[in-house]
Amino acid sequence: MGDNTQAIREAVENYFEKEGFKFSGFDEDNFAKTSFKVKTKFGHAEIIFHAMDDRLMLRSMLPLNADEDSAVAVAEFLLRANYGMKNGGFDFDFRDGEISYRFPLYCGDEMDAPTHEQINFAVDSCLFAVQRYSDGIAKVIYGLETPKEAIENIEG
Repeated sequence: MGDNTQAIREAVENYFEKEGFKFSGFDEDNFAKTSFKVKTKFGHAEIIFHAMDDRLMLRSMLPLNADEDSAVAVAEFLLRANYGMKNGGFDFDFRDGEISYRFPLYCGDEMDAPTHEQINFAVDSCLFAVQRYSDGIAKVIYGLETPKEAIENIEG
């Protein structure tokens, strides 16, 4: 398998330059991050870009963690939200309650680095998922709705 890490990094850097977005730049472990305004109670979403040899992984981090008391309900909510998603999905870390939305772009074995359009689609998908589901996640964390009620209110 070829190592496309540098080409992937350059594709992301070109994306940010062309769009005029600010971002941290890649660190020595090939991570970069930026923040976007979103229409939620949180008001923003941080997206982490991880350039690897065969893929670009985007993770939109929610600025709210679930505590031990709400962990099972949040996990149920995220499973319900993930059902039927065609691209990406929510992740939940039971150790610390971290919630994120993951979107991979595969770029291995004879594949080119992602295009501007592919990166833009991945960013938009991450932001859409956060905008659509984060207020429901908060309601489940604070016990205002059950996971089933929250998903029904979001998805209809």
